Amino acid sequence: MASQVVCGLIFRLLLPMCLSAACLFRYNVLSFVYLIYLLLIPLFPEPTSTTMQGHTGRLLQSLCFTSMSFLLLHIIYQITVNSLLAGNSISSNFSCSPWERSIRQIGFESVIGADAGNGIRVFIPDIGMFMAGLAIWLLCRTLVQKRPPEDMAQYNEDEDNEYLYDREEEELEEEEEEEVKESTKRKILRLVAEVASKLKEIIGNLITTAGKVVVTILLGMTGIILPSLTSFVYFSIFLFLCTWWSLCRTFNTLIFSCMCVLMAIYSAGHIIVLYLYQFQFFQESVSPQDEYIRVFGISPIVQSNCSCTWKLSVHSDRKWYHFVSPIMLLVLYYTLATLIRLWLQEPIDHLMVSSADTPAEHQLNVPFLLFGNTCAFITEALNVVSDDPQNGPTSNGTSLDFMATENGPPCLNFYSTPQYKMDQPGDSTEDSAAKESEDEENDIKKKGVGAMVKVFHFVMKQSYICALIAMMAWSITYVSWLTFVFLMWSCILWMVRDRRRYAMMSSPFMVAYGNLIIVLQYFWSFERAKPVAGFFVEKENPFHSLSSKMLCMLSFWLLLRQTLTERQEKQKEESAGLSDVHVEDQKKKGKPYAPTLFRLEALSFSRIKEEESKEEEEQDIMHVFGSMVMAVLVKYWIYICGGMFFFVSFEGDIVMYKIIYMMMFLSCVALYQVHFEYWRRILKYFWMSVVIYTMLVLTVVYTFQFDGSEDFWSGMLNVKNDSLKDLGLEQFSVSTLFTRIFIPTSFLLVCILHLHYFHDHFLQLTDLQAVIAKEQSTIYSHAKVSGRVYLIVNRWVSARFLWHPPSSQFTFDSLPVATRPWSGSLCLKKMLSFLGKPGFLFLLSIDLKSKWHLVVDRLTVLFLKFLEYFHKLQLFIWWLLEIHIIKIVSCYIILVTLYEVSFLNFVFLVCWAFALPYSQYRPLASSICTVWTCVIIVCKMLYQLETIHPPPFNCSYVCTFTESLLYKKEGDPGNWWGLKKTEPEENLLGYLRNNLMMLALLAFEVTIYRHQLYFRLRNKLSPPAAPIIFHDITRQHLDMGITYFIKYFINYFFYKFGLETCLLLVVNVIGQRMDFYAMLHAFALIAVMYRRRRKAIAEIWSKYCFFLACMLTFQYFVCIGIPPAACKDYPWSFTTDSNVIKWLYIPDFYKKPDPLFLIYDLMLLLCASMQRQVFEDENKAAVRLIAGDNVEICRDLDAASFSVHNPVPDFIHCRSYLDMLKVIMFSYLFWFVLTIIFITGTTRISIFCMGYLVACFYFLLFGGELLLKPIKKILHYWDFLIAYNIFVITMKNILSILACGYINSLMEKNCWLIQLFSLSCTIKGYVIKLASSDTCDIPKNEAGIIWDSICFAFLLLQRRVFMSYYFLHVVADIRASQVLASRCLSAHAHLPLEVKYQFVDNGGDQQNLNYEVKVETQHDCMYAELHVCVF
Repeated sequence: MASQVVCGLIFRLLLPMCLSAACLFRYNVLSFVYLIYLLLIPLFPEPTSTTMQGHTGRLLQSLCFTSMSFLLLHIIYQITVNSLLAGNSISSNFSCSPWERSIRQIGFESVIGADAGNGIRVFIPDIGMFMAGLAIWLLCRTLVQKRPPEDMAQYNEDEDNEYLYDREEEELEEEEEEEVKESTKRKILRLVAEVASKLKEIIGNLITTAGKVVVTILLGMTGIILPSLTSFVYFSIFLFLCTWWSLCRTFNTLIFSCMCVLMAIYSAGHIIVLYLYQFQFFQESVSPQDEYIRVFGISPIVQSNCSCTWKLSVHSDRKWYHFVSPIMLLVLYYTLATLIRLWLQEPIDHLMVSSADTPAEHQLNVPFLLFGNTCAFITEALNVVSDDPQNGPTSNGTSLDFMATENGPPCLNFYSTPQYKMDQPGDSTEDSAAKESEDEENDIKKKGVGAMVKVFHFVMKQSYICALIAMMAWSITYVSWLTFVFLMWSCILWMVRDRRRYAMMSSPFMVAYGNLIIVLQYFWSFERAKPVAGFFVEKENPFHSLSSKMLCMLSFWLLLRQTLTERQEKQKEESAGLSDVHVEDQKKKGKPYAPTLFRLEALSFSRIKEEESKEEEEQDIMHVFGSMVMAVLVKYWIYICGGMFFFVSFEGDIVMYKIIYMMMFLSCVALYQVHFEYWRRILKYFWMSVVIYTMLVLTVVYTFQFDGSEDFWSGMLNVKNDSLKDLGLEQFSVSTLFTRIFIPTSFLLVCILHLHYFHDHFLQLTDLQAVIAKEQSTIYSHAKVSGRVYLIVNRWVSARFLWHPPSSQFTFDSLPVATRPWSGSLCLKKMLSFLGKPGFLFLLSIDLKSKWHLVVDRLTVLFLKFLEYFHKLQLFIWWLLEIHIIKIVSCYIILVTLYEVSFLNFVFLVCWAFALPYSQYRPLASSICTVWTCVIIVCKMLYQLETIHPPPFNCSYVCTFTESLLYKKEGDPGNWWGLKKTEPEENLLGYLRNNLMMLALLAFEVTIYRHQLYFRLRNKLSPPAAPIIFHDITRQHLDMGITYFIKYFINYFFYKFGLETCLLLVVNVIGQRMDFYAMLHAFALIAVMYRRRRKAIAEIWSKYCFFLACMLTFQYFVCIGIPPAACKDYPWSFTTDSNVIKWLYIPDFYKKPDPLFLIYDLMLLLCASMQRQVFEDENKAAVRLIAGDNVEICRDLDAASFSVHNPVPDFIHCRSYLDMLKVIMFSYLFWFVLTIIFITGTTRISIFCMGYLVACFYFLLFGGELLLKPIKKILHYWDFLIAYNIFVITMKNILSILACGYINSLMEKNCWLIQLFSLSCTIKGYVIKLASSDTCDIPKNEAGIIWDSICFAFLLLQRRVFMSYYFLHVVADIRASQVLASRCLSAHAHLPLEVKYQFVDNGGDQQNLNYEVKVETQHDCMYAELHVCVF
């Protein structure tokens, strides 16, 4: 076997390679002879002992003799030429003479003057072929001269079976002995031979089993490599075969074989003609520039030069496909010749019988397997491998095996020795085990093939999608009026609802029209074919265009075949239905129907049940999976459509049709935000308009690429070419055009899919009016999700117990808890009833040892817990967003306006400045901002067009000596409005990023509100009374522990301390700005703090919020200023110092106001707005019930008398860590605040710090007595201290104009004023050039209001302590301690002297003294606490 493999590889691979090299390196008659040998080799059988004595051996001998003769003739010619030259019989310049040219064409040329390479090139083909032919002939003869054991069987046909059996045993023993004696080298060679044998077998099976597929592909590839009239034969046959296959037709084997023979002859002639044209004689007879030569595809590759005839020259204008075309012709010829040789080895009668007896779909060689029939090819290949090859017993009782020929299918090898083998008896158990293993392997193969067939059937059912996409890709890639039909055709099919049916109806026309176009394109792909404007363009590489079109045609062929296949299946079903009706009639008449009864009796009951259960399981799983995928697509496909708007609008340069896309998208988003119901009503018409507009864009852009379209559109619209470019009408290159058309086409497909498949379900999903019960909810019901998971698991468990029943010890109580819900289901009852049937008893021997069901059960529980936690997390995130989305939206919008100061953004700031404190205007503000954002985006996009280019302003003629930027350079008038031209390298999407994000946040805001409304309606829930995180925490939980304390303040911190937070933010604004508007904030703070009481502050808080909104709005207007295009400067620009202008915060072209200062005002306004909401919530009973009230304590309340009725628990005795925190806060915070006051007064040296020190010493001196006074008295002193603190902050802010604007003049004349008030500018941005002075130092480290702010924060905190009910317990404890201390001293003074003396003399301890005191003072009501005084 190894010798045959080696001979086959040498004969089929090595020899053709040598002959090809001999033909390639030399072009003459001698090499033409080698070409004939090359073409003859695939027709001859491989070298064997028989064939070496026949045609194959004679072929090798003739090759050796021919090459040796050529070599001898070469030697004789060279000797003759050199002898004639030596005798001067011929001239030295005999090149290209008539006799030399003729002899050179034969193959004999002189190498005088040639280099070594070309000299070797002339002789090496003959030398190489002689050596190769001789070596191959000798090797093959040596390898096959020893007759293999199987060949000896032809002389022993009449011997009995025992002799054959003994002979085989002897051969096996001899082989074993030889294997032991083999060397390592021999083993390696044998291993290589086995690998080569396997490879050869695979290639042979591929050629024979899928031979028609290979031949068809090679015909198409050969035809399109170099389009010509001769190659059109291959291409036309390829189109005919594919079209014939798509019509569900099959070829007779004899007809296909004849076609292969004709094509082999034609391709061989094509190769011969192409090779002969490389001769100088033929190139001179018919010029390579001749049109007929190019039309027929006869391309000259080499050329001759009379100056050096020995040199091999290649035409310079040859492309790669000129060299590949002969190779493809040779590959095609070899494939055809191999198939012909293999078919000739099979008897015609055998082919006819197999084709007649075997159904068409199971024949090995009859069905025309083309590209789409890959699964059928795999199925048949597996059948060949797995089916039993034995056809039947022979006359002597043995079984005749079908042998696989070297390159052929399993068949009778009539040209070699037949193999026989005895039916050897063996062990029945071994046979059964082997059969079981084979059956298992066959089942696995069948399952794999079945899965592949299912996938292939699914792909085939969706082939219409591939066909539609191929039509669009064809039209987009190759622009012409002919392919424009495909574009319109596909768009129309995409738009219709039942597109699959209409696509299948039009599939014959697709195939016909596609064949027509590709044939026309083939003719216009000939060399030097002139392009036709609008129809056929010139292609540099015709192979790429024709191959891509062939791929598109493949989808058309598949669609047509699928259409006809479904039509035939439908006809079969109808005929089957009619036959069933006929059978029923026969049954009614009493006539037995034997085939049906036989089938019903033959099929086992368990098999039917198994198939039904498997089908049900697959259907249920696929249904659940499909429902999940569909639900996800229904919810989120519209986001894909929205994302495609951005791809269409921002890809490439901005043009008008892209701006219209963005306008459509923005109008949709704006209507969604403004009015949800109207948006839902027009959504369908919106998508329809998008589809129609996209088709219009595709049509116009596509047709504009044709010659003459530019002049047509310019004349019709009466515009210039630049205007057409801004409209989007421009002629592009192929790659750019593909992008420009592919993206709108993809967008069209996405929109059509949404409109046809997801739109109606999306409208049902988003219908807020359709309120359903909570148990019917399929989206938010966790129980429903759990039930679905349990249902899937129950089906799996039931199926496990159905086909793998447990042992007798199994009980249903042993099941895990998570799997018990299925025990009472209908599926279980069916399973138990089925287990009781006799047909199922044989399965009871199988023991269920696998514990996978326990693993699945555990995973199910974990999955349910994950779903539960995920659901809770989802609800929490939605609720958190609902609470804070208004803050996120408002802050982001105002921050964008502050970073991009312009007149267009002024609308945003005005809307949200007044909508934040007045919540009733927030929906209106969101709607206005949405519409205005859309307007700004459209304006910014329109401003990028080339036709919109306003002239820049130049104010340098007004004034030239000032440093103002107004007079320095030219400016764009659109910048003041908020419009600017983007640079070519700048991304427009980045320029619009803030506005697009603003629009997304506004849409997200309204989505959150509607989502929460939708959720509450579907689950019948009411919105919470307060925007809190922990809904189970109320005021009653505050004193229960530190955990509840933290949760309560997470919920209600701003509810309790929002006012103090706002006051601290006011001080923060003052300290961060220190300008004129900070002074106004200080005056507003004084006005608010003057009210003192919380209820009085709440009455004016709305006016304070209005004041903050007006301040923010006016300051932003100041930042905008007047338009610079007017060339008018401000009156204070020439007379006022720039630092003073900055402090006053007024507009100026030289130093514009810093808009980032308004961020502090925004923070203050946001907190003030939240506090306004808190003041409103304080009046709601529901909020007061869960959060507690914020009513201030009565100021005339006496702590001692109220201690019994205090609503808060006593914490003095520290029963928990929370009580310890309360003791620290309410008992010792007062002294810590006094420490802060002292630090504030001592860290800096100024006249303001003296007031802090006086207040600190006063409270240290009278602090103990002050705490025992009524609350009203305490607050009277404390409010004076707070007022002084605010006065200091205000005065430092007012004096900051001196520190930042006039510091130089103060240093020269009033240095004492600087030292007295610690004047120093602490705000960055001021340009201060200090004069050098040795007598006046600037106190830089002592300026600012940092410590004043800290002091203000602790003063407010201590004021809240004074106003708290918890502080009354501290006061009561202090008073009780004082009373006890006084009584203790009084009792100690009245003790008898002898008791004291006894204590001293007897050395008694304090415990004895305490006992005596208790005895003597029993009349005192506080006797239980007197021992504290004694300590």
